[in-house]
Amino acid sequence: MKKVCCIVNPISGLKKSLKVFYEAKKTLENSHFEVTLFVSKYPNHIKEFASEIEINSFDRIIIFGGDGTINEVVNGLYYANKLHFFDIGIIPTGSGNSVAHDINALDIDDAIRKCIGNNIAKMDVNEVEFDNFSQLSISVLGWGMFSFGNIRAEKLRFLGPIRYDVASIVTLIEKKMHTADITIDGVRNSLTCAFIVGCNSIYTGKGMMVAPKGGFFDKKTELVTVKNNVTRLQIADVFKRVYDGTHIELPFVETIQVENFSINPSDVSVYNIDGDIVKSKNAFVRVVPEAINLLI
Repeated sequence: MKKVCCIVNPISGLKKSLKVFYEAKKTLENSHFEVTLFVSKYPNHIKEFASEIEINSFDRIIIFGGDGTINEVVNGLYYANKLHFFDIGIIPTGSGNSVAHDINALDIDDAIRKCIGNNIAKMDVNEVEFDNFSQLSISVLGWGMFSFGNIRAEKLRFLGPIRYDVASIVTLIEKKMHTADITIDGVRNSLTCAFIVGCNSIYTGKGMMVAPKGGFFDKKTELVTVKNNVTRLQIADVFKRVYDGTHIELPFVETIQVENFSINPSDVSVYNIDGDIVKSKNAFVRVVPEAINLLI
């Protein structure tokens, strides 16, 4: 009998993770899995727990939550040098479910089937070095309008997933431009832009196809930049078209696949890493290929 650890974030998304777990538990046990449940109680509790999991204690880990919950599990395992020892499954119960979206597992029943199966793909992650610490990113590292919009979205969490749209509209009206030295695969330039985002995933947020040419399995990061010389209407067009990926056809949007990049503003700034906000002056991002055994 295979052993599985189910890690549940009870406040993720619409707070339905525990309910979904008990529904999935029956299927897991009927599929001959011995189920252990862990429920987080405070911020970073999941990261602490994941770092302490013994290597031979479970065959796989199933995460009930969104991108932030996955981020905690992955970082806990990574910095304890245990990430390669477990197969990881995702049950999407968060507001932002980019991993589940990318692997076509937004439906709970589909996600459960993937978690009890044996199809595994080696998933890339990004390692981000900030001023005082480093952290893995499973989805995005955003700067500029992309990060300030997320700060607003967190304040509107009571609205549910629609908060991303509301926050985007308010941030769009402000139309602040941001300047930094940007180094891409060793080549340095000064850049003023609306926002820049390094995507490990195709999707982010509430179904935004930010990097349609990217994905978890290409050993690259898709770097998407909205340039300086844009109007509010043009930025609005980006947000409108980002849901089907056609924003990359716009002349003021630039996309490129890279192995690493850095953002170096003149002062402390804010960055969006998988939906969480980090304050730091600099950020250096590099791809860590095939870091996760992802059940697909």
